[in-house]
Amino acid sequence: MKIKRYEASSMEEAISKVKADLGPEAIILHTRRLHKAWPFNMINKSAVEITAALDINVSQPKSNGEADLGEVDGETIVLGEHFDQLQLDIDEIKSIVKTIASQLTDPLFQEVPACFLDIYEKLLLNKVDDDIAKKLMKSAQEKLTTSQMADPDMLQESVAREMAQLLPVCPPLSLAEGERKVVALIGPTGAGKTTTIAKLAARYSLYEGRKVLFITADTYRVAAVEQLRTYADIIGAPIEIVFSNQDVREALERHDDKELVFIDTAGRSPHNDAQINELAGLMNICTPDEIHLVLSVTTKLSDQMHAINRFSSVPVNRLIFTKLDETNTPGTILNIVNKVKVPISYLTIGQNVPEDISIAESKHLANIILGVPLDE
Repeated sequence: MKIKRYEASSMEEAISKVKADLGPEAIILHTRRLHKAWPFNMINKSAVEITAALDINVSQPKSNGEADLGEVDGETIVLGEHFDQLQLDIDEIKSIVKTIASQLTDPLFQEVPACFLDIYEKLLLNKVDDDIAKKLMKSAQEKLTTSQMADPDMLQESVAREMAQLLPVCPPLSLAEGERKVVALIGPTGAGKTTTIAKLAARYSLYEGRKVLFITADTYRVAAVEQLRTYADIIGAPIEIVFSNQDVREALERHDDKELVFIDTAGRSPHNDAQINELAGLMNICTPDEIHLVLSVTTKLSDQMHAINRFSSVPVNRLIFTKLDETNTPGTILNIVNKVKVPISYLTIGQNVPEDISIAESKHLANIILGVPLDE
């Protein structure tokens, strides 16, 4: 891929330079406005800069297993077994390029400082939907003066405020005097339900002195039961393993002195109707006060949305997002809550119990989506 930068006094002139040099097949990677001091610093004049590239044609791997060869600026590269990943990378780059290229005609991106485009592109790279990203940038643009918009920190702060309004959160779990609450965590396999439930239980048992009960319906995985039993032993809480609806009723009656009952459920495949119906039946029996759907942000957006749709037969009233420390694309959280309108209760950022969990706060989450480190 051949990449070059071009400067001109107008966008039309810059595009003409790109076409003349790289041809009509060139793709635009980045555009920005420049404010340059011309001779003797007497006149400040606007200019534009375009970064463009000429793509290469990559042939499919040979059927006999022999590696294909491609040539970039005279250098020979071996594709071979890495072709599939290379193709995925190219497709993703093209998708981003196509979106960024829309800046050329969208009035939103005309006569804006470079930091405006930088933040917009950061949102896209973090997988925020383009429509949402543009909405955020437009809102910030309407509320800032030209000089304020040229200040990267002030602009990012404004975008974070606008984003926070699109991130519904709910208060943390709380108990009134003499109150009892039943809290269930449900979700697809591998989302981190058991570790998350241990973090919550440990916090309320060890830090607030609440009487806690574990009920686990995850009898499909011996490791999950043993893991939860270990946590229960550490915090001195009883654990009940249930195999039927009657077991659930008896466990709740047997421990009617417990203030907080945490129900750990087996991971359910969104594609398995029988499992989803079984889960709905369990929720009808134990009638939780709160049902948290646990989703891993390392899962691709389409799979997360499919899971949400399939678990909709259960009255979910909270979302927990796990593994924020393992993703580079936290923007999917914003996309999800923009569609489903269910508030976020907690975020998890590691495996340590009970430390690596935090109450969801809109502004903090907005900063994470904008690329601010988790510990700031």
